[in-house]
Amino acid sequence: MKAKDVVELYLTSEEFRVEVDEIDPDSLGELSEIPLQIQVILRGERRKRLVFLGFLKLAYDHNPEFAKDYLNLKLSLEDIFRKYGVYTDLEYVALHCLYAVKDEDASHALKKLKTFILSRKK
Repeated sequence: MKAKDVVELYLTSEEFRVEVDEIDPDSLGELSEIPLQIQVILRGERRKRLVFLGFLKLAYDHNPEFAKDYLNLKLSLEDIFRKYGVYTDLEYVALHCLYAVKDEDASHALKKLKTFILSRKK
């Protein structure tokens, strides 16, 4: 499913979060700014993963490879951590893309998350 279709599904369903089987990672590049609150449960055969689509778009703009790996449910969160040093899309944005977050509340929360992540690495 293309990312723009996921956004449309979210907006029309008026649900807290939507579930989809897959998101085409390359379609993230086609999106312009999207709401940060869009939550998607990505479900695969063996696992599910919560994706904050707006934050994943920011991560994609910084490093498309991370977004592709994060959307690949064949990779566990441990695999993601070994490769990138983070477990989630939010953690990735906190460490690498904080400059791109325009929302003050989100930016403040991500700064706290960044502090936690850096303390975890010590």
